[in-house]
Amino acid sequence: MKVLLFGGTGFIGRNLSEELLANGYQVFVVTRNRQTITKDLADKVQIIEWDNISVLPSVNGLQDADVVINLAGESLANHRWSDSVKEQIMDSRIRTTQAIVTAINNRIMQPKVLINASAVGYYGFRQNEEITEVGTTGQDFLAQVCQKWESEAYKVQSNLARVVTMRIGVVLGREGALARMKMPFRFYLGGKLGTGKQYISWIHINDLTRMIRFVIEHQELIGPINMTAPQPVTMGDFCSVLGEVMHKPCWLPVPEILLKIALGQMAEMLVYGQRVSPKKIRDAGFEFRFKELKSALEEVIVKERSRMK
Repeated sequence: MKVLLFGGTGFIGRNLSEELLANGYQVFVVTRNRQTITKDLADKVQIIEWDNISVLPSVNGLQDADVVINLAGESLANHRWSDSVKEQIMDSRIRTTQAIVTAINNRIMQPKVLINASAVGYYGFRQNEEITEVGTTGQDFLAQVCQKWESEAYKVQSNLARVVTMRIGVVLGREGALARMKMPFRFYLGGKLGTGKQYISWIHINDLTRMIRFVIEHQELIGPINMTAPQPVTMGDFCSVLGEVMHKPCWLPVPEILLKIALGQMAEMLVYGQRVSPKKIRDAGFEFRFKELKSALEEVIVKERSRMK
């Protein structure tokens, strides 16, 4: 089965490629710059270059894809959220998705399924309520990004391909958010962010990539799917467990006001949360390898230590 992967050079994309390749899939990574693909991965996948501007029909290699996965988008955490950065965050997601949807609707590509990235930020700022896939969208910037991103994906004509949007939580692995969260603990400066009462809906990278493969292989799955572990935790508990696994103290809280001064509107990602339940995929029979936070963090951190020896 041929998988066309947009945004395949990032943390999730590289791990997803490995998961798919290990299970007999052909992986074609669509990228603006083939130099961004690690040599190890470049030897295993086929690369299609696209400048993200030209119309997709002009690109060779798209026509016989069975699955299209879209992870492409400007990173949320690279820069303070000025108006121009927010525009880039939005446009980078919408532009690629529009190009993919147009190519499918015009029969340039005829995949069986389009799997499009989104995030739990879709639900906006919530307190302690448990949120399933029927939860309503929020009103903040990230919620607007997710809502518009998903809306573009669902413009695929219904008789051409099923569409799945992945509402992904905080992904735990060697890279991504966890790498940044670990840094203060290494210098004995770890602690909760904000009140510590906000929920973090997390997912181990291994479960996330397996979940995406599960979606490919289960045709009954359609629409939004929460891609999070079944046991979300509060920020306070997350930091306590992280400190325990790293054998470092968790004692220096960072007040919300300092985060907002340092990060501006980007601080919203850290001080507000969602308690998300992966109901739809659990009901479909998916089984997690990492249900509990401690085992997930131990797998990442112990494996990282072993590589450093």
